[in-house]
Amino acid sequence: YEQARVGRIFNARRPDRFPAGVLLAESDDDVIEGVALAAERGWTVSVRSGGHSWAAWSLRDDALLIDLGAMRDIGYEPATGVVSARPAVQGALELAPFLAERGRAFPGGHCASVGLGGYLLQGGQGWNGRARGWACQSVVGLDVVTADGQLVHADAGQNTDLLWAARGAGPGFPGVVTR
Repeated sequence: YEQARVGRIFNARRPDRFPAGVLLAESDDDVIEGVALAAERGWTVSVRSGGHSWAAWSLRDDALLIDLGAMRDIGYEPATGVVSARPAVQGALELAPFLAERGRAFPGGHCASVGLGGYLLQGGQGWNGRARGWACQSVVGLDVVTADGQLVHADAGQNTDLLWAARGAGPGFPGVVTR
């Protein structure tokens, strides 16, 4: 439990906050089941994608911590030029080389190992933001598990409120982004 609770917090802070449980999610289905379990038990849900939150926002007393650290795959659709990535994909260590192989780029964070989930939900301001804009401005869609346990897609044509909210909501985002 202790390793799952604080082992992936980058700055070695160990706040005295203790989740009721930690779910090491590997798939959308794991997240859906975790959200259902939390609802059944009356727990709030907290989420960790990369573990780089200085305040360790993923640690909340009596919540279900859904750790997305294993959700790291990246995909590319050549016809549209759209890249899809899971929330724990690390910006400069994993996404940047993947994009470079395809002649593409994305506004990166200040630290190479920052996971995309938290970075994008915070807006995505990084070293090259003045030249490329905030990273969240480049997001065209996302997959979200909502509080009622539904996996939905949000883009310019559907669930637009979730796409809008994802551009800066931080840990208050009303769902779990899975891609």
